[in-house]
Amino acid sequence: MNKSYTDAFKGTAWYYARYRANYPDIFFEMVKDKFELDRNDRVLDLGCGTGQIAIPISRFVKEVVAMDPEPEMLAEGKIFAKKYKIKNIKWVEGGSEDLADMSTELGKFKLIVIGTAFHWMDREKTLDILYDMTEDGGGIVVVDRGNLFKEPVIDKVIKKWLGQERRAGSGFYKQPLRRYEEVISESRFKKIEFWEHELSIVNDIDWIVGNIYSSSMANPNVLGDRREKFEKDLRETLLKQNPSGKFTSNDKVTAIIAWR
Repeated sequence: MNKSYTDAFKGTAWYYARYRANYPDIFFEMVKDKFELDRNDRVLDLGCGTGQIAIPISRFVKEVVAMDPEPEMLAEGKIFAKKYKIKNIKWVEGGSEDLADMSTELGKFKLIVIGTAFHWMDREKTLDILYDMTEDGGGIVVVDRGNLFKEPVIDKVIKKWLGQERRAGSGFYKQPLRRYEEVISESRFKKIEFWEHELSIVNDIDWIVGNIYSSSMANPNVLGDRREKFEKDLRETLLKQNPSGKFTSNDKVTAIIAWR
């Protein structure tokens, strides 16, 4: 259906599946315990990408509905689900703007998870619809893994080749004006909790380039015929920063948990 989605992540799915940082096991164990998930439950992964949440959480529940407006993401997710012999994920094309029309078809869920995608949505409207799609005693988890490798020189290279305003496919990205916790606290969801987990990862330049290509702001479609020169500049800049080609990122997984 894709009422509002255009092309922000067109051409990113292959990179997204291979170069996005995964959510740690401790996150899934926490969610399982908080909502007492079992094989009778259904989970909705809204803005699922290539299945970074849907695939790991599927081992706990009866069914996962993995929903994303970009068909290339769903296709890549299906490849990995088949690779791991996972058969209880239903892949659905659609975004948050399609929920009102699809809510009856989708049904109700014990848990709804939004992973590093809430900033793309009309948050107030989405939460209101999701509340009615949530079973009594169930809830929602909005989790952020962090999108891109955090190295200031990368931002400079991207702006050099693509301009100062952050791209989002053929359009531009608009930063949300309100914090997630403020929006969720004003919704019908109650008993809000916060969870975080710090971790450190080491990645090489190939991974960093792939991670950038998984983004809406500097993917191959956005770069077009500038891609080769951009990548050469990025690699040379990173090697000047650290000749070993290895970079350590201190990262944090944060989650906002709320119940119906």
